[in-house]
Amino acid sequence: MSAPSDPLRERLRRILPSPAAPVERTAASASLAAALPSALVEECNAAGSFLARTTRFGATHRHGELELASIEHARAADLALVARDPALQGLAPRDGLFLDIETNGLQGGAGGIAFLVALGAFVPAPAGERAFELWQGFLRGPADERALLVEVERRVRAAPLVVTFFGKSFDRHRLEDKLRFHSLPTPFSDKPHLDLYWPCRRLYGAALPNGRLATMERALLGFERQDDLPGSLAPAAWLDFLAGRAHRLEQVFAHNRDDLLSLVGLVAHLGRAEAGELADGRPLAGNAETRLQALDKLRAPRRRR
Repeated sequence: MSAPSDPLRERLRRILPSPAAPVERTAASASLAAALPSALVEECNAAGSFLARTTRFGATHRHGELELASIEHARAADLALVARDPALQGLAPRDGLFLDIETNGLQGGAGGIAFLVALGAFVPAPAGERAFELWQGFLRGPADERALLVEVERRVRAAPLVVTFFGKSFDRHRLEDKLRFHSLPTPFSDKPHLDLYWPCRRLYGAALPNGRLATMERALLGFERQDDLPGSLAPAAWLDFLAGRAHRLEQVFAHNRDDLLSLVGLVAHLGRAEAGELADGRPLAGNAETRLQALDKLRAPRRRR
């Protein structure tokens, strides 16, 4: 079944340059390679090809004040409580697939494009340890979109749990819009989904100025971004790349990387909410009084309306 006609999609096709051919297949590959962010490799499937970067972080990698290994001590019961989702009760937090996207800034529907999709998961490493593997799928142009979505759908479908920050309201729907546009299945409908925005707001919202991820990082993880490119500038960086201009895509990749690592840290934090301390005995960061008051409300039986 062919994709339905969409005026915005047609407009994008007219104003955006044609997607670059694979690097090794054209005489102009040297200039294209110089314009690309580093360490990208071509990945292929039956729908075509796209570029991707894979980065591994050891369990002892520190993001702010927490090591990634701290997630091993997160308790599913705590996450189920603060997320108000019993489906999380029997799931191991470390088995989650961590998801974050960067888009072209357009609204949902056919015209919206997730040009960078990050998926992170803990994988086996030498000596019986586990490492956090960050995979970032990237579009050289709109023509790569179907191939990237095929791979994203495969990875999400195989995961027992998806973890995002505000993803139930944004990331999931942007991906579902495009999966439907390409007549691809959507794997989210029956997938447990831990959206960290809501439990962070429930536990700490009264003590913080806003619910932004950067605010939660500073307050709960002790993580302060350095030379960060705001997500609002990511669309311009991609459009500059498509137009062959100087761009800031490397900073977009770094911003996206920090988003994913912060998701791991927030799961480690929220998964110790009832204990009020980390496994090593350190008290949880954040306003303890606000957290305790919120936990009391969450434990109380919810009245039926």
